[in-house]
Amino acid sequence: MHTRFQQIVAYGDAMLTIEPMELDGPIDWALPPSKSHMIRWLVLAAQSEGETVLSFDGEPGEDILSMAECLRQLGAGINQSDSQWSVTGVGAGGFNGPEGVLDCGNSGTAVRFLTAIAAGIESEVMLDGDASLRRRDLSALNSALRELGCKISSDAVPLSVKGPIGTGGTHLETRSSSQPLSALLLASPGYSGPLHIGLSEGSVSRGYARLSFELAELCGSPNRLDGGILVIEPWRVSAPDAVGIPDETSLLPMAMLMSELHCVEVGVRGWDNELSPALMALSEQASDLDLRDESDVITPAAALLALVRGGRITGAAHSRGKESDRILRTVETLAAFGMASNATEDGIEIPGGQVPVRPESPVETHGDHRIAMTAMVLASKVGGTIVNPEICAVTDPRFTERLSGLES
Repeated sequence: MHTRFQQIVAYGDAMLTIEPMELDGPIDWALPPSKSHMIRWLVLAAQSEGETVLSFDGEPGEDILSMAECLRQLGAGINQSDSQWSVTGVGAGGFNGPEGVLDCGNSGTAVRFLTAIAAGIESEVMLDGDASLRRRDLSALNSALRELGCKISSDAVPLSVKGPIGTGGTHLETRSSSQPLSALLLASPGYSGPLHIGLSEGSVSRGYARLSFELAELCGSPNRLDGGILVIEPWRVSAPDAVGIPDETSLLPMAMLMSELHCVEVGVRGWDNELSPALMALSEQASDLDLRDESDVITPAAALLALVRGGRITGAAHSRGKESDRILRTVETLAAFGMASNATEDGIEIPGGQVPVRPESPVETHGDHRIAMTAMVLASKVGGTIVNPEICAVTDPRFTERLSGLES
């Protein structure tokens, strides 16, 4: 590892000490494959007939690997290489009951999608995950599945699911996450009849739900996202022979933060997609940032606002239910680097024109990869010691290596 990066283990926790870096631009930065796209395509291809090849740049994160391993346990064939994965689906026969526990690792997406899939299997299915995942509330999806006849032992992992799911109606809480809706849609090929679903007002992360419906439509789904009441019909998956996975857009703010901190141009390799509304506002240094549909970027966004004009982040109350309470932990991380901010009910207020300083103590990351990445980028300017930096591998296994190589 680069000499400015020193990895140690103290009291059972891995720590990474980063010394200040002097960077000359332009910097070439790369993004990993999109976790949201790749996990959804894995689920769809695993239920299709024949083979689907997923192609991508970069290295898939650990959340994707966890999902792939669980789908193997359910009967799908997945062969991995550096830039392509080949998925052989279970077809009309459907998934098998797994012999062991489905280990979802750190992935909230995986555990919700697999819980919905398990609801279509008659045998009991056990799911578990890491310490961070065990703290996450799964009640929105699990309550709906119970109303539809499933037996689910708990609203947090470890839990057991005993199907099969029945038909009929249920209410789905979507004010904290869109994943329960995506889970029911993507698992519905394994269900016996239609589901009538009423959605709560104030749904969040709506783009991820739209993505699920769009990808399912490409695979033959007749289901459409329209209005507050949905009927999801079972359908037969016919995935394309080949799929290209885009880059992980939600990590672009890390490159933006790097650019602002070091006053250098950061070029994102291969990036040619249109920016989302929140990322466009962030790139234009808007002072008001609504993250109702893009709460994943809250931590680097808050750091960027602190460096420039300051402002207010709103619409992100649901980020409290991520890998950590991301509102409180973002405020805590900024404070560690000497920058002020105030938590609100649904976001953060941040004064502008602030200058980070080296933290006096190791910066806790709370098992949250986005907290860890933001802290490491800040430390690249002023130095610091980061606790459990390896959590970055959840989405970007090469993040630390890429950061450490910038002065090479």
